[in-house]
Amino acid sequence: MEELYLVYLSMILLLGTLVSALANKLKISNVMFLVFSGMLLGTFGLITFPKNAIIIISTLAMVITIFDSTVKLKFKEIEKFSSNGMKLVLLNFILTVAVITALVYFYFDLNSSNYFSFILALSISCLIYGIDHPLTLETSDIKKNNKTIKLLEIESLLNRPLTLIAPLILLNYMQALVQGQSIFLGNEILLFFKQILFGIVIGLISGYIMLIILNTKLKQELSYLIVLTGSIVTFIFSEHINASGVLSLTVFALIFGNFHIKHKLELERFASVFSYIFNIFVFILVGTIMMIEFRYILRGSLIFLAYLVVRIISVNLSLFGSDFNFKEKLFISLNITKGMEVAIIILIMLIRYKDIPGMDTIINLSLLFSLYSFIISNLTGVFSYYLLKNEQEKKRH
Repeated sequence: MEELYLVYLSMILLLGTLVSALANKLKISNVMFLVFSGMLLGTFGLITFPKNAIIIISTLAMVITIFDSTVKLKFKEIEKFSSNGMKLVLLNFILTVAVITALVYFYFDLNSSNYFSFILALSISCLIYGIDHPLTLETSDIKKNNKTIKLLEIESLLNRPLTLIAPLILLNYMQALVQGQSIFLGNEILLFFKQILFGIVIGLISGYIMLIILNTKLKQELSYLIVLTGSIVTFIFSEHINASGVLSLTVFALIFGNFHIKHKLELERFASVFSYIFNIFVFILVGTIMMIEFRYILRGSLIFLAYLVVRIISVNLSLFGSDFNFKEKLFISLNITKGMEVAIIILIMLIRYKDIPGMDTIINLSLLFSLYSFIISNLTGVFSYYLLKNEQEKKRH
């Protein structure tokens, strides 16, 4: 059986590499290709993995991806765009949660308990709010120093803790209710803020310890191992003490990316290679389970359209009076890729929380939103040159 799993891993890596090469040739993100490849494998039942193996692969993928996407951000860029980014994150989160929670609650018969149905609806609205822009911003036509791209990267950085922490707290709360445990939701909210505070502290401590170690006389190969080990240990230790592993790892990566470290460029390239490999595994695995039931498609599509309207309104309100023009705001509005964090939460829901009454609806809607987001974001990426044409020309002059 172990040999068969190695065959599965080889199949995923080979297929993922081939479709990624095709996506690169077409100058679009490889995410949609990977998901559709997974759907093909899942339809014919060509691969299966133990549940624990999927969780381990997903967790490692999240660690490497968060480090790789965060390490490229500089404090100057965060300071420059944080005001607009924070307004966009908060407004988009509030409107998304309010509108999508209400629509899911009234459109779907989630549970016999109204309170339980509300918590289910709230959990999916928190989950689908999550956006991972770097996944679809890797086309050669887009300049990396473009202000629109920088704002999207800052938004991804700021919304990441909300995307991962809030849904998991709600899922744990619902599971406790199903098991008959008495839990006060207010305590879970306090836990949320505790996770954020402790996550930041752990990230700062581990980041500065890594700086000291890496600036000593070390072989380059050993530096690679320290970065990889430090990222994993930071994340796992934070999660073990009920802090936010995502936030601690984000702070850890920001310190790495903004201070002088020997062989920094080589270390960043090393992380990027690992991130690419794990992206292949996770999105193909998500594709294998993306069998959306037909009865959810019509109403789910209508709710997705409402989500798009909310996104457009949020972007225009938060950037009102700024120097972003109509096309740039449209580009920001349509970049809604549900990334690694959302994919991992979906996998966790399938493995750990599937027995919660009403969870099938939440999983199907999450998959449908993810699929639509991949398609729209990739189409937006194809037309990115035309949407950002004015700013690109200004850069040349």
